[in-house]
This record gives sequence, structure tokens and C-alpha cells, in this order.
Amino acid sequence: MKKTKVIVLAENALTTPGRLVRYINSLNQPVLVKETCFGAYIEGEEDLVDTLAQKIRNFERNRIFCKDRGYAIWDKRRCRAFRGGGPREGFHQLEAEQRVLDKVGLALDNIDKNGIMPIDQLRAKEEELIKRESKIPVEEFKKIIDKVLGSKNEA
Repeated sequence: MKKTKVIVLAENALTTPGRLVRYINSLNQPVLVKETCFGAYIEGEEDLVDTLAQKIRNFERNRIFCKDRGYAIWDKRRCRAFRGGGPREGFHQLEAEQRVLDKVGLALDNIDKNGIMPIDQLRAKEEELIKRESKIPVEEFKKIIDKVLGSKNEA
């Protein structure tokens, strides 16, 4: 059975889409590869695509991400070449996902370096952040506003 995967580069990846495609082609596997502005698509037999996706991710660990795509690369219902241009359905979602991948990669780097934080430590940090970021009472907020506006009026 055929499968298509989306290969997405994080913003802080050293690899470019062109370099990524050259690397995939250098693996000399029977897959179809298409360069995109965010990385590439690969399409081929399901097991091979899954195996290649893992190898591709390791090319630049924590900076290359993969997900399944529901349509073939040249599917006329989705391909801009057949639809007259414009962004394809789901492009803006993919664009939003790509914007956070650099942060996900840095978090994965941290896990690689320090291991996974035990859940009790994680919960303690979460509680600390919630306390620190908790809402202030309305009266205190009004005092802050008065102080700021008062100092501007005096200047």
C-alpha cells in the first residue's frame, strides 16, 4: 500500500529544502520526492516510507519532523498546479505548526541532554509557574494604573 509523508524543517534547521531533497535522493530508494517551501513530500510503499522517515529525521535530529499526508503528491484535488494556484487546504495549519517546531526541537535537545524530568518535579514547576503568573486583585491593578498614569501626567 502507498503512503505519503510530509517532511517539515524547523526554522532553526541547518538543512534547506533543496539539501533535504538531495539527501533523500542520495538514499537511492524507490520513492517519489517533491521539494516544498517547508521541506519535502515522500511517497512510496508504506513500510519503506516509514523507515525512510526515521532515517531522514536522524539526518538533522530534532530539526526535521514528519507526519502522514492523506493525499498522494500529485493528487488533482489538492495539487495547486491543477487547482489554479493559491494555498492548498491545510497549508495554513502546517505553517502554524512549523513556526513552533524550533521550540519543540530545543525541548527535545534538552531531553536528550538531561533526560526526562520526573513527573513530581514537573508538577512542582507547573504549580510554581501558576502561582507566579496568577491574576492580581482588581484593586491592586487599579493602583498600578493610577501610579503609571499619575507619573505620566507629572512628566
